[in-house]
Amino acid sequence: MASALLAVMIVLAALTGTGHGPPSGWAGASAWLAAALLWPRLPAAQKRQAVLLAGCGLLAFGVSLFNGQRPAWLSVLTQNTALLGMLGAVSFLQLLNTAEDARETLPQGRKALWRTALGVHLLGAVINLSAVFIMAERIRATGKFRPEQAMILGRAFLAAALWSPFFAATAVALTNAPGANPMRLAGIGAALAAVLLVLAVRDIERALGNSSATFVGYPMHLRALRVPALLSVLVAAGHWLLPHWAALSIVSLSALAIVCAVTSVERGPRAAARSIYRHARDRLPGMSGELILFLAAGVFASGLQSLISLGGVWMPFSAFGTFEAAIILALMILLSILGIHVVISITIMASWLAPLHPEPDLLALVFVESWAIGLAAGSMSGIHIAIQGRFGVPAGTLARGNMRYCLQAYCLAVVWLALASR
Repeated sequence: MASALLAVMIVLAALTGTGHGPPSGWAGASAWLAAALLWPRLPAAQKRQAVLLAGCGLLAFGVSLFNGQRPAWLSVLTQNTALLGMLGAVSFLQLLNTAEDARETLPQGRKALWRTALGVHLLGAVINLSAVFIMAERIRATGKFRPEQAMILGRAFLAAALWSPFFAATAVALTNAPGANPMRLAGIGAALAAVLLVLAVRDIERALGNSSATFVGYPMHLRALRVPALLSVLVAAGHWLLPHWAALSIVSLSALAIVCAVTSVERGPRAAARSIYRHARDRLPGMSGELILFLAAGVFASGLQSLISLGGVWMPFSAFGTFEAAIILALMILLSILGIHVVISITIMASWLAPLHPEPDLLALVFVESWAIGLAAGSMSGIHIAIQGRFGVPAGTLARGNMRYCLQAYCLAVVWLALASR
């Protein structure tokens, strides 16, 4: 029953993002019912974390209700549903792994670290979080998935938020900074992303010391890249041909289409259908960790958003320049660390700063920088929750491990703000 509900959630979430599907609440309802059935199999530590998150969110809802607000209760059915649907859809790509892939010895050492960072950055710029999971699943197949592997995948992937037109960060930033030049933002952001990639890898090398020679990375050759490359082509074509479809829906539908087409050609339609059915029955319940944590995080975020709406309009600035942008960026990163999703903080800051009429390009750069750095620093960010739920690497461990990198990245980001303001 849980498998069936998760399969329904994946399909409904993907269709909702096309604009031709049912309301997103239906996918959310399927997710919550599946979570209720899968709750007993969740480890005790993740149960406590989920209860704490949901409890804090409900408390925030209660405070806002007590103060006369009308909380958007239905938002708990829509928060993170599209992302959960995409994670479930991408899991079917495991059916394309061959026996030859399983026998392959993965690359090790400094070169493997650099190539893995560059690969997930470029692929993630197109196919979003699915690139992280494709690479992580392949690395984990050879043994334990270690925190440093998770950290480099997360850092390099998030850096693509600075320039990729396929990233939600760009769309959110341009929407909330009307008048910003997309090409200028991409150019400035790409330069900063290149520097952050070097910083991310060097920080991991420094942390590993002599152990960097044993780092296991992703094989960057044609056979290993065939699935993510094909997915990238389909997603890029989808963005071009269907610009009004949600990015996560394009990724989900592309992944499912690839699996159905390739398995049907290689195994025949009946065998392909049996393989897909067995994966849905046996493997989808395995995403219980990220499912329940994401739903609980959605309650937390919705409650906070309702609580924040009670605030006033105090404004400590009279203008918006490099100094003010640096403070706003630091505040947004801090909000990410506290568990407030960057989309919420961007929306809040855009409304708060509107009376100052900030320079659009500078404001948009602050927003994409907060996405690239803040999500790496926050233990409640979607990528960290997903990695914890799927691979068992604690989100708090990843956030603490990224702290030095994020401090250095913030300093570089301020330099870029100064350059952009000139």
